[in-house]
Amino acid sequence: MIYLYQVFFLGLVYFVAAIPFGLIVSKKYAGKDIRNEGSGNIGATNVYRVAGKKLGFITFLLDSLKGALMVIIARYIFVESKYLHLYLCAVSLTAVLAHIYPIYLNYKGGKGVATTLATLTALDPVVGFLSIVFWIMFFLMFRISAVSSIISVFSSIILSCNYDSPKSQLFLCTILLIIIIIRHKENIARIILGEENKL
Repeated sequence: MIYLYQVFFLGLVYFVAAIPFGLIVSKKYAGKDIRNEGSGNIGATNVYRVAGKKLGFITFLLDSLKGALMVIIARYIFVESKYLHLYLCAVSLTAVLAHIYPIYLNYKGGKGVATTLATLTALDPVVGFLSIVFWIMFFLMFRISAVSSIISVFSSIILSCNYDSPKSQLFLCTILLIIIIIRHKENIARIILGEENKL
């Protein structure tokens, strides 16, 4: 019976994590449809560029919380589950994919970085926290979100290996890195050409 509840909860995770906070925040407080501004992305970086630091930070916070909270809730609801860590990895991945492919916006969402780092932190606080530290460090060095995002998620793989995390987490981090790279392919092309905008 617990497996049925877990499947149902994954569905709930999707619908919660798919909420496009960037679009909601920018429309309500800046009167702008973020999809028609800047890069057209609904994530925190584009909100930051188009609507300002405050709304960008709020978007980052909300996109982070919607993923992290679902992992935390799942940990307590299914604490007695035989394969709890594996299930939490599934919750994390579902939350990230929901943000990237939200049903509310015809499956056109953000790039998933904030949700990725937040769910990793909820899953493994040490690895997640250190990955965020890497994001901050490389962002301060290069001022390019795409660079810091890719490096931070890549670091989660190395950190997971270093701290002897379960194989399910290593697999999750690898999948997340592939997703983040794919979502940033246009940014990577601009970086190579020296045309990527800095924040």
